[in-house]
Amino acid sequence: MVVLITLITLAVARRGTREAVYQPPVINNEPPSVSLSVPVDTVFCEDTLATKSGTLCAVKPSKTDARITDVGETTGKIKFRKTGFGYHAVGIPDDLANAKGIWVHFTGSYGKPYNQNDGTFANSVWLDEVMEAGYVVVQLAYDNQYSVNYDLCGVKTDGYNRDNCAGEVREIGQTGQGESPYRSTDAFNTIDYRLEKLLAYLENTQGIDLPGTINPTNVDWGTLHLSGHSQGANQAYYIAKNRLVAGACIIAGGFDTGDTVNPGKINIADWFLKEGNKTPLSAVRAILATTDDSYQLFLTGLTKAVGLPSNQIIIVDKKVYTDEAGTEVKGHPGIIKDPSIKAERAEACFR
Repeated sequence: MVVLITLITLAVARRGTREAVYQPPVINNEPPSVSLSVPVDTVFCEDTLATKSGTLCAVKPSKTDARITDVGETTGKIKFRKTGFGYHAVGIPDDLANAKGIWVHFTGSYGKPYNQNDGTFANSVWLDEVMEAGYVVVQLAYDNQYSVNYDLCGVKTDGYNRDNCAGEVREIGQTGQGESPYRSTDAFNTIDYRLEKLLAYLENTQGIDLPGTINPTNVDWGTLHLSGHSQGANQAYYIAKNRLVAGACIIAGGFDTGDTVNPGKINIADWFLKEGNKTPLSAVRAILATTDDSYQLFLTGLTKAVGLPSNQIIIVDKKVYTDEAGTEVKGHPGIIKDPSIKAERAEACFR
């Protein structure tokens, strides 16, 4: 009993004052419903944040495997961005016992799922919506410290003159396979390995009953739903194109810079034009903001290269966006942050 009380005390202390415990509203003077789910003990989390639909938990990647790094390069051409992988952010819904499955989300270039420098969770509005839809959500910390389009393969880089530059660097970041002078993700820091070790850590070390029949040592991507924002959206689609997944939602994405070698009919990265999709296009959705600076590029990529029909692309024509704190932001980040377009994101990603 003493040990149990101590663990509960530690968990509450670790969460701190940033959490507000969600209380369901009282309707017609009836008492709020009580969930029968057993709450997960989050004492292992580096930090937590309560949302309306669950709890966000920050997991230090190196705790899942000592060979996995928590921080990327601390030197280099964009060190001023404080680049680094950050910590994983895992969204555990309140009704974990009835969770539909696992949803994996990829942040854009330079984004940290949980920023260990300032103690913030990225995209908390979106992660809460995924939990509300009934999923355990994993916002994976991965090798995104360099932008594929601006730092590695863009028109102002040497990679612009390398055939299939964008496809190579995405494959290396995903699996560690292949060669490129512009990315050298080692085997322990690939998306595949990091996800495998995170799921094993949650299930085997922390005793969290993950939904479905997930085997962390041999993850069946066909059971996973994916989403991503910006260049994280392109990573999600890259995986969906080359592997069968349950579904993929592209949020403010759909374009990687084409290179100068053997250009196709459309000025877009070679991998977009590769024949065939392992995931049926019927399972791919997208949402775009008309005020996004890259709106036309994304729309052209999605319709002309990906081949998405218009009814699978939700276009939001909103002039002013705000983030979760009510601060005005541009359309590119606003499409995933603005609480007021929850219905549009649901139509795009959950139908």
